[in-house]
Amino acid sequence: MELIADLTRIAALPPSRPGPRPSTSRALPHLQLDQLPPAGIMDKLLKLSLEIPHVRSRQSRMAAPESSALYLTDEFACGPPEAFIDNHEFCHLHPEGGVHLTLPAILRDEVVRLGWGERHPIALTGISPALMTLYAPRDCQEIACLLQLIGHSCQFAQGKLQALHRDEQLVREAW
Repeated sequence: MELIADLTRIAALPPSRPGPRPSTSRALPHLQLDQLPPAGIMDKLLKLSLEIPHVRSRQSRMAAPESSALYLTDEFACGPPEAFIDNHEFCHLHPEGGVHLTLPAILRDEVVRLGWGERHPIALTGISPALMTLYAPRDCQEIACLLQLIGHSCQFAQGKLQALHRDEQLVREAW
């Protein structure tokens, strides 16, 4: 219970996502198959994501060519290795919907519990254990929720969520 209190103090989370979870592919690329966003929503999410301090965009090397990677320059990419998908990329947005990003374990568990996403199949193999799939926003209100989670991923990549990550390392060492 104390860990959850620390979580809400360090990284506020959005409310539960209403409705059922969308279907996703089991094969790679891991994509959302239904409950897709209306036209323009993913462009708006990308535009707002680029307003997060120090965040830049480029083509992702780990997703389809039309996907947009969010990354940090060397100066700000101070997080643990698992905070990155590739090089300093911590997140990428698929134009048809869905977001892949990294989060510390306790945030991953909460994102799943609140219905905003699921573990990426690659993470389930033990490769890139911090990798998550977030479901595409269905409206402007949900853009704000995803933007909040992208912000947490960016903080993880900057090394600013060390308290949460440190707890994850302690749990691993205890096993």
